[in-house]
Amino acid sequence: MNDEHLLPTPKSLQSVIGALLFGAEEPLSMDALRKILQTVGEDAPEASVEKSFSNISINQIRNYLDDIGALLKHADLGLCLCEEDGKFSLRTIPAAAPWLRTLLKAPPPQKLSRAALETLAIIAYRQPISRAEIESVRGVSVDHTVRALLELNLIRTVGRSELPGRPFLYGTTSSFLEHFGLKDIKELSHPMGDLTPREDELPFFN
Repeated sequence: MNDEHLLPTPKSLQSVIGALLFGAEEPLSMDALRKILQTVGEDAPEASVEKSFSNISINQIRNYLDDIGALLKHADLGLCLCEEDGKFSLRTIPAAAPWLRTLLKAPPPQKLSRAALETLAIIAYRQPISRAEIESVRGVSVDHTVRALLELNLIRTVGRSELPGRPFLYGTTSSFLEHFGLKDIKELSHPMGDLTPREDELPFFN
């Protein structure tokens, strides 16, 4: 039998992938999407749509995701397909934030302090980096700022240095990518310190 016969129509599989992204509690990778499709198809009859979905490739899933993103943008439904660190999710567009805050009774958005943003920029561009190295760049103690960034899940410990005392090394998180609208850390190509957060999310602290 020709493998092409087993492939689902774009519209039907696109609907399933869209439903998975909408129902997921966290962003899904293309591998995770394919695993779900394969699992459902394992015990399905040979001629079923479920079985045909299990034969989908990663490249085909990527194409469907691109189509979903383009359709959402064209339809102007207030939703967008977001990609961070190779994982995908459906989200509301940042421009809808004032109405969503009213709906959810959320407090007005506030910004990171200059000190916090400078510290975060240093970590983003020089990761993995120790606290002592951050302080050597900023010239001041960053204990409070690093703790706050950890609590906000914008940075995380990624290991320990080989220097005496084995200090922790810090790097950014997937939440950092989400807040700054980045697909991956490689998109940080502008000058250090020029990070612009999404207007609807980051809290303020000193």
